[in-house]
Amino acid sequence: MAGKTRNSMMVQARRKTEELAAKRRERETELQSLATDFHASNLLADAIVEEAERQAAELIAKAKQEAAAAAEEAKATIVKMLATGETRQGVAELLDVSVSYVRSIDVAAAKKKAAAAGSEESGGVRVNAGHEGSDH
Repeated sequence: MAGKTRNSMMVQARRKTEELAAKRRERETELQSLATDFHASNLLADAIVEEAERQAAELIAKAKQEAAAAAEEAKATIVKMLATGETRQGVAELLDVSVSYVRSIDVAAAKKKAAAAGSEESGGVRVNAGHEGSDH
């Protein structure tokens, strides 16, 4: 009878061990699933930031292009003001900018016009800037 008791104790011990192992496997499976969720969430967070940075870079590039176009329009306005006969000093005072700034735009416009005139001689299209770059 002692043999049967020992066998039944071994069966009970085996069942207990199997139950504990099954619980451990369940916990490990759950932990693996949670670890996967953790890594997936971190990857998603990184992807979200990367996409936002890409969009921001595109937006900044577009804004810089638009700002450059607006700055060119502002310069063209100065050239038009000078074309009315207003002096560089007068334009500078009206716009609250330095005379040297107005002069730099005037000189650049004159160079651009001269370059356009040079290309006209070689068969290019004539572009009339409306100002000769005189010392106003």
